[in-house]
Amino acid sequence: MNWETKDNCIEWHRIAAYLPSGGWAFNRVMTINRRRWFYAATGAFFAAADLSGASDFWNKKNSSAWTTDEILQLAKNSPWAKTARVLPNPGRDRGSFDPTVPDLTGGAGGRSGNNKLGEVAVIPVTEVTVVWESAQPLLDALKKAFPADFANHYVIGVNDLPTAAGSMSARLQAHGKDSVEAGDLLAKRGVVLFAFSKELLPLSMADKEVLFTLEANQYSIKTRFELKEMMYRGKLAV
Repeated sequence: MNWETKDNCIEWHRIAAYLPSGGWAFNRVMTINRRRWFYAATGAFFAAADLSGASDFWNKKNSSAWTTDEILQLAKNSPWAKTARVLPNPGRDRGSFDPTVPDLTGGAGGRSGNNKLGEVAVIPVTEVTVVWESAQPLLDALKKAFPADFANHYVIGVNDLPTAAGSMSARLQAHGKDSVEAGDLLAKRGVVLFAFSKELLPLSMADKEVLFTLEANQYSIKTRFELKEMMYRGKLAV
């Protein structure tokens, strides 16, 4: 039996009443358990502190010392990499009516007795990763090279877009400023890269946050980047 849980401490209290030295036994077990609970709690606290401290490893370690897991974190879940939902446009969500899909059942009920003719999952709600690819920590980690046309541009990539994208456009908007359209895009290896002119949208810490918006024929994607979190070696990294 594991005597280290709270419920078992209560059970010890009941057992102690039937022991000749019950009070002594109960007090001793409770003292031991209090100590174990204290060490467990403090251990968890320091473990959490270490994890929190490790979250900005990019500012504490040279890029050559970054581990594979750290590089993956940088590219998947960091101030420069955000998870965003794919939001189907009205009429394009799961179960929406698509007149181009034939009625395979031959009945008036379409694919099922409760659905309309041609009712299918056009664009299921899913998630993608939006990455600020041109930020220096991403360049240091992934060693990517961009086309010459992308020079002096912010480059933002969107991974694993739904295949039924059709035509796409993207905008970048700083807090309190007009949005800027992507001047170019490049699709390769499961990612679509969007380039935004730095001259048209100069960014600084005073801008606080930036909103990225992608619009396709069938869906849209939005995500925000907090500039105060995007510091690398004492500079804003975008």
